[in-house]
Amino acid sequence: MIPNGVTPADDQIAADIFGVTVGYWQDKKHWTKIPGLKLLNREGSRRRVFSKEQLLAAQAEEERAKALNEQPRYNLPPVPAGENPNDLLDLHESLLALPESRRVALATWKTYRYGTKTRLPEPDVILGGKKVDGETVGGEEFWHRRTILDWDKDRPGRGNPTGRPVGVKESHPRPPNQQAGERRQRTRQLLEEQPGITAAALAVELDVHPEYAQRLLTAARQESNILPHTAQLAQDRRERTRQLLDENLSGLTAPMLAEELGVHRVHAEGLLNAARQEKLRALLAERPGMTVEDVQATFGFRVTAHARTLFDKVREAQ
Repeated sequence: MIPNGVTPADDQIAADIFGVTVGYWQDKKHWTKIPGLKLLNREGSRRRVFSKEQLLAAQAEEERAKALNEQPRYNLPPVPAGENPNDLLDLHESLLALPESRRVALATWKTYRYGTKTRLPEPDVILGGKKVDGETVGGEEFWHRRTILDWDKDRPGRGNPTGRPVGVKESHPRPPNQQAGERRQRTRQLLEEQPGITAAALAVELDVHPEYAQRLLTAARQESNILPHTAQLAQDRRERTRQLLDENLSGLTAPMLAEELGVHRVHAEGLLNAARQEKLRALLAERPGMTVEDVQATFGFRVTAHARTLFDKVREAQ
């Protein structure tokens, strides 16, 4: 969280203040040598965030001490405590700012950022990043606490809490549940793309309870065993997708894959996404310091959000 009244600064801004390159700043970990300098980023986030006011004070003290040939005596301005409507929150922190009864699963919350039905407001601040075709890419997004809370006031609730009284049976059979059918179909597709998928991973993907995900997964596996030739075809498609991705890592698209495999574009998108996740896991094992920007460049994504989604999925599964 970035408290109200604090100007956020990332590694690049910090390096500029101290007159060094960002690589030197990160290599020397100079922030660890400044008593009282507070990290404002949430634990587990990928970008360090400092108070610009504290950085400026620290740099001025180091210049003063250097001129007098003495050790710096840091006296940094304090970072405000408590909650304020103008605090800046990242995507994860924004979810936690809501009352517990209004929170959704983190995976669902992430879809709200780029969704078409339920959609979060645009961020109030984007820290870092670069301008590409008029869009800031690669930055860290933050919302004022009041922005999220005001948006939540207009968000529909979880539906009508009333229902059929206990013990009263339905007079007519229910019509087929379209959502349930879509979940079964998506489960079969994911099982084809990722034979080793777990119920926990499926629950996150479908935003359902793990027990329900386990039932869906069991049914899908039983169905695939009944059709062994279909399972072999699915395996062949997965292997061909991995091969094509290795040959054209940054240029392979779902339409190209659909034409090559003779499948529907939606199916091709699922196969390509699974292959990209597998490839990214291998890349992260070799280069654990990869960033969203690296993922975007590696796979040729034009939109940073696509790279961030892929990066987050692989990180969450680790």
